[in-house]
Amino acid sequence: MKKFVSVFALAAFMACGAAKAQFVGTGAENNGNANEVDSLRTVVGTLSKQVDNANQAELDQKIWKDRAKYFNIGFVKQSLTSKDDYIKYKSEAGVNITWGKTYYLHKKPLWGMVKIGLDWSWMDFNYVKYSSVEEKFAYDDDFGDGNGFGNGWGYDDPFDNGWDMEEDEDYDLDFGCHQFEYGMQIGPSITVNPIHHLKVSTYFRFQPSASIMLLDDEVYYGFVPFFNFGAAVAWKAISLGVEGRWGGTKYHGVSVNDESDGYDYENEDMDASDFVDTFRQRMRTKSFRVYLSFRF
Repeated sequence: MKKFVSVFALAAFMACGAAKAQFVGTGAENNGNANEVDSLRTVVGTLSKQVDNANQAELDQKIWKDRAKYFNIGFVKQSLTSKDDYIKYKSEAGVNITWGKTYYLHKKPLWGMVKIGLDWSWMDFNYVKYSSVEEKFAYDDDFGDGNGFGNGWGYDDPFDNGWDMEEDEDYDLDFGCHQFEYGMQIGPSITVNPIHHLKVSTYFRFQPSASIMLLDDEVYYGFVPFFNFGAAVAWKAISLGVEGRWGGTKYHGVSVNDESDGYDYENEDMDASDFVDTFRQRMRTKSFRVYLSFRF
């Protein structure tokens, strides 16, 4: 009997040991599977983050680097004011072309959406044809030289003698009034990218320009330091913007001397000064430009 009990106890002990060993083996296997799942999750998370970073880098490339250059074609409304003769010319039609690039000063956008840049336009061409002429007087405030009694009378002023150059047959207006300007622009800009490919920008630029004007039979030329302030809204490659531009200088003027018609042209003592009048005149230009821009 004791022998039977001993054998039974030994068998039970061995069975318990085997069960315990099997339980321990199953737990180790479960722990191994859990570690593999955690490792797989880590790898998937890392790959997902890399994909997101790659997509964001590609989007930033398209939004910022691939759209840094700009080519603008615009409509110009402009006025030209003589501060010496108190005459104001108003534009009939005008066009401008600007070509340049924005150089961003930092790689990553601030707060994920703002970039500060330096705009450099290596070409800015501006042409305007003037039609109407408005005559002012020294006391008109529009010219900044008066005494505060500006009334904007123009040709309705009581000192007007009633002469109309369009009705005067002896007055020959051959060339009309035109102004050509070519210059460059440089200045800071701020661009905000709130969502996807939408960008809103504003800028302030200094624009040194060479200016040539043909006013009736007189030719003017000079160097004009302009200032530009504008803003634009862009979606991908298309942008619409507006800007104001102002500047002034003292122009050199040249015209044909009408009093030289009776001179003896074979006279050896005559020189170019007998045929040409030269003079200086202070003028100020103000422009409003609306433009369509292509960014690439």
